[in-house]
Amino acid sequence: MKLRHYETFYLLHPDLSDEERTGISEKLQQIITSVHGVMVKIDPWPLQKLAYRVQKQTQGYYVVMEYGASAESIAELTRRLRLDEGVMKFVTTKISHEFDAEALVKAQDESAPPAETVEEALDSTQSTEEREEK
Repeated sequence: MKLRHYETFYLLHPDLSDEERTGISEKLQQIITSVHGVMVKIDPWPLQKLAYRVQKQTQGYYVVMEYGASAESIAELTRRLRLDEGVMKFVTTKISHEFDAEALVKAQDESAPPAETVEEALDSTQSTEEREEK
């Protein structure tokens, strides 16, 4: 079974509790992993003000999921997102036809900025050259 790289971005109703939002995310992750898919990351956002009303709501919780899955699992994921009343909107995008989890994790590690110390972060008056001399 060939996995492809996908990203799903969905908007949850603002009246949902933390447990309900977590339950929806876990249910969607289970759909992906049950058919040999691989989760890369899931990024829940705090309550956001929407640019326009969605189902008469002006706020909502966004969640971004990045994963590798087959086309059959995307059909089931879409069906479940449509049936769930807590999900107001969603969009799934195919990022790539090929999915390689190891290469993706390695690329994310390389793109991470180097960690600086607390003192360096707080002392913004120094130039980078002065910090490198120390």
